Amino acid sequence: MWTQDLSPDQARQVRDLARQARANDGVDPLNEEAYRSLTDQTARHVIFNNNNVAIGYLNYSVRFATGQFVVHPEHRRRGIGTGLWRQLPSSPPVGLWAFGDLPAAQGFAAARGLRPERGLLKMTRPLAALPQADIPPDLVLRTFTATDADELLALNAAAFTHHPEQGQLDQAGLAARLAEPWFDPAGLILAFDADGMVGFHWTKQVDAHTGEVYVIAVAPRAQGRGYGKVLLAAGMSHLATQGLPTVVLYVDTADQTAVRMYERAGFVTVHRDVRYIPIQEQE
Repeated sequence: MWTQDLSPDQARQVRDLARQARANDGVDPLNEEAYRSLTDQTARHVIFNNNNVAIGYLNYSVRFATGQFVVHPEHRRRGIGTGLWRQLPSSPPVGLWAFGDLPAAQGFAAARGLRPERGLLKMTRPLAALPQADIPPDLVLRTFTATDADELLALNAAAFTHHPEQGQLDQAGLAARLAEPWFDPAGLILAFDADGMVGFHWTKQVDAHTGEVYVIAVAPRAQGRGYGKVLLAAGMSHLATQGLPTVVLYVDTADQTAVRMYERAGFVTVHRDVRYIPIQEQE
């Protein structure tokens, strides 16, 4: 049965289920939006229980028309995943995320007439021997303050016009992220020229060993000037000062300009997330 309001115990059970799947598969079965929706009512949920314990979970984002599901490793190949998938509406068509695009996910998708439509690369590099980038004389870098919120949102919207998730960041979404335990104003680096904000690099400490290039954005009017490279170097330098040995990032495979920038900065791909859609929607 669908619900949009999970109890604290249900949310805890979903996190426990995801943790067990992650330990088994080596990849998290849910993304940040799904985890946030466990408490903010921004998605719809189906939980499959066995003796009052969650062994299957489906997350459906109406806003992004995407689904994510996970089945406990000890209860797979029993039709639970298929049953969850069948709960998704057929109209409008829903994209199904496969994080890590593991062989089992590929087989599941192929057997149900789903084909890859979008990909995200997870890339990583050590936070040592970092590339340097000279800051142009007309560019000023500083850290975020609360008064920068409106300008940051406007720049983000302009930079990610065609991005289905990041481009929809609004005041509520920004406020939620600023309230996260991991948020550090010193890790949100802004770039300005004479006409205002031209870019930002939002970094994130994932755990005691890993930092993340959470978001890099450059205003359309300033693209092609190398500001992305400057912001990338500044953000990685900040993460290195926190004593973190490794940095990761996620980038859309369609954004080859960004992929090449990261490759030139020493990042390598460690896995790929794939969004599958019904084959008739792709043709």
